[in-house]
Amino acid sequence: MNIPEEFGSYLLLKKLSEDALGETFRAAKVGARGLEQVSLLRVLNGKGIDGNKLWQKMSNGTAIQAALRSPNIGNGVDVGRVRNQPYVAYDYISGKNLATIFAQTERRMSPIPTDHALLIAERVALALAVAAESRVGDQRVLHGCVVPHLVMVSNEGEARLLGFELGAGLREVGGVGDPELSSYLAPEAVAGAPVAKADDCWSLGAILFELLTGERMRHNPPEGYNARVDQTVLAHDGSSIPGPVADLIKKSLEPREQRIADAGTWHKAITKLMSDGHFSPTTFNLAFFMHNLFRDDIEKENQELAAEKKLDLRPASAATVAIPIVPTATGTATAAAPVRPAGAAMPPPAQAATSAKKTNPMIFVAAAVVLLGLVGGGAWYMMRGKSTQAAAPAAVPPSAAPAPGPAQPAMTSEAQAQIQAQIDQLVQAQIQANESKLKTQYDERLKQLQKQLEDSRKPGAPSPSPSSPAPQESPEPEPRATSRPVEPAPTPSAPAPAPAQTQPAAPEPAPVRPAPVDPTPAPAPAPAAPRVQVGDLVRPGPGVQTPKLLRLPQPSYPAAARRLNKAATVDVRVLVDERGKVLETEAPGIRAGYGFDEAAVDVARRATYNPASKDGVRVKMWTVLRVAFKP
Repeated sequence: MNIPEEFGSYLLLKKLSEDALGETFRAAKVGARGLEQVSLLRVLNGKGIDGNKLWQKMSNGTAIQAALRSPNIGNGVDVGRVRNQPYVAYDYISGKNLATIFAQTERRMSPIPTDHALLIAERVALALAVAAESRVGDQRVLHGCVVPHLVMVSNEGEARLLGFELGAGLREVGGVGDPELSSYLAPEAVAGAPVAKADDCWSLGAILFELLTGERMRHNPPEGYNARVDQTVLAHDGSSIPGPVADLIKKSLEPREQRIADAGTWHKAITKLMSDGHFSPTTFNLAFFMHNLFRDDIEKENQELAAEKKLDLRPASAATVAIPIVPTATGTATAAAPVRPAGAAMPPPAQAATSAKKTNPMIFVAAAVVLLGLVGGGAWYMMRGKSTQAAAPAAVPPSAAPAPGPAQPAMTSEAQAQIQAQIDQLVQAQIQANESKLKTQYDERLKQLQKQLEDSRKPGAPSPSPSSPAPQESPEPEPRATSRPVEPAPTPSAPAPAPAQTQPAAPEPAPVRPAPVDPTPAPAPAPAAPRVQVGDLVRPGPGVQTPKLLRLPQPSYPAAARRLNKAATVDVRVLVDERGKVLETEAPGIRAGYGFDEAAVDVARRATYNPASKDGVRVKMWTVLRVAFKP
């Protein structure tokens, strides 16, 4: 269903996703000061969801949001209904839900590493355990509908669980029958049974299984849950699921009576196996994984958020905002803002912009005139100098004065703000254009200087001139200083003294010009190359020793490639620091696929080198690491 740009008291800024539960938006609360709060808005209008029935089951949603305050639980800020469509709102989270992450990892063939999978599952379990210790009235807060669509992983590597307000209600009204959701829920939840503490443990086991293997756990597989867990390998490296982790998943998928009793017990179990095993998950590494997986999306979102902060979303007042007469070189122009009744709905940004262009064209004209006046006035001042300060202003002839008319209203603060905003935008655009032009010129000049320096280091090459432009011959060049004294050059007004002549009738010699200095006896000193420092980044060249590989860990063979008996050789560019550690990696330009590229980058990060050196000094340097995968 298409939701209007305005949704109750929210202005919908961008649609983020759509799934079986409904639509998710980045939305803004608009008040007297404009955009007051950005929220993650979940509209529960999915196919098969009866909004009226679900809303009746969400009557205590506000109390649940007030009771739950935890770093791993989405901070709820609103529960409501618009046109029979229930919604829940949370503080905005820059990140992706787990369902989107699953789809992206499959699309890019970049499986989730085991450490990241365990960390996400542990944080979701912690959120459920904290909620179970909270009470609304005399009832503990249980979730009942833990699905990947309600698990958010932020760009900073934090996992947060949403949906405590609606989980039980979705089960009762049959809103979880879609296979997109039901495969993550306990059989009792799909059947519509009341929420029990052990139900969420089934969901934790199913989500952890998919995090590790990249495969969804279906209900009642033919081989049974235990055999399915034993037969499936880790998507990241193709090895079997570690024994303690496999046991935790199996216990989570038991019938309700034999299942792990509650989320608190489940959380203790995963925490123990993480500390006992060789696992070292961190939010920093998870954030790095998220940035690699959604690099373009994150950059685009940051730009959108910055642009949205600048939107003028303040509701208009009932009074007309009058723009006073703006004097120009050719005449005058007036403009007035449109009148909108108090309390009228706020138009969407696109509509508001279009309306402004139609009704207030002179605002932009006025802004341009003011800007041109400022720029022109500054240039005129620079040309005339300070003398203009003392000059008296020219009198305006009566014929040039505007005809008397009705008094114009004074410019309001809102009108001034609108014009100032237009001026700021134009000035900023000009500044950015100038900066871009200067940067281009700087880059081109830097390349020329680097080429001159490289040419000068070649055997037999002449020393480059330290000045930027090519030297031009002057009418009277000064002779270059040498180790022996040089006679001063004669001035143009007096001829140079002539040597003794046996023939006095010989013509007087022309003024002597200094001969070009022979570079052989007195070569021009070459510019001293800066001494390399420890940790400098260098390129291959004279005196440079490239990094030497000392240790390459055994690469993990991708599971998909192993099943298909594929082989590949992948080249990865690595930046080796002065200690022999890999600082950065760059994936190959042509992908090998089947998970080879990600596995090669992973092993490259853990390689160690004998660092590069220049003139005996340890430095940083890029090199290429070749990783071979053979079945």
